[in-house]
Amino acid sequence: MVTQISRRPLVSFFALAFALTWLLFLPWMATGGEGIPWFTFGPALAGFAIAALTEGWVGVRRILAAIGRWRVAPVWYLVAIGLPLALQLAAVLVIPMFGAAPPNWSLVPPFGEIVAWVAIFLVFSGPLGEEPGWRGYALPKMLERQGALAASLMLGVLWAAWHLPLGLVGDLTVYGSIHAVLAAVVFTWLWQNTGSALLAILMHASHQNSVRYLGRVYEGADQVQHQWIAVALWALVALAIVAIHGRERFAPKSAA
Repeated sequence: MVTQISRRPLVSFFALAFALTWLLFLPWMATGGEGIPWFTFGPALAGFAIAALTEGWVGVRRILAAIGRWRVAPVWYLVAIGLPLALQLAAVLVIPMFGAAPPNWSLVPPFGEIVAWVAIFLVFSGPLGEEPGWRGYALPKMLERQGALAASLMLGVLWAAWHLPLGLVGDLTVYGSIHAVLAAVVFTWLWQNTGSALLAILMHASHQNSVRYLGRVYEGADQVQHQWIAVALWALVALAIVAIHGRERFAPKSAA
């Protein structure tokens, strides 16, 4: 079995990530969504497991090194945290041009409450549970065989598909799935220039919480329209990356 996994490490990773997610999701769903959503750790657990089986401690250490890689140019922290926030905020400002009511900022919780929940969501709502697998393990392997755009699109489709269990609790949207594919391009650009899974974790958290809190300023159809505009803005960023860097690297040759 280990031999088969070693021959197809990426296939094994995705199969295990999906299997672990479903295995942990179903009990969580049975409780009505109460408790800690451990299923979000499926990709990270799969990444560490497959790395350990196929490469031993060297593979595990490579993922840990990517998570701990914090010595990058400060501008990339600004990109990781600020870009998702800026795109959501831009969507908030643009949507009234399409006939939406003005944003209701009173629906956003107090800043202190947001900070507390962001810290919790960082750990238990995807960023820390997903990114060590998606960007820490899978993406570098995919980039060994494919150009940056092809690897991004393939990973993005699988990333979107990984969220399918959320459909069982009414938390899956078409715009969210499309966003995953587009965001994968941006995440690859971030990875190619930093080699840091930590930055990917921060970008994931920034996007997730920007949607969670800025998305509240609209309700009903306006809220849906707001998210579609945000998806369009992510598409523009992804297209700009490809236009500037081409399809192969998304980074200068000297970048990480």
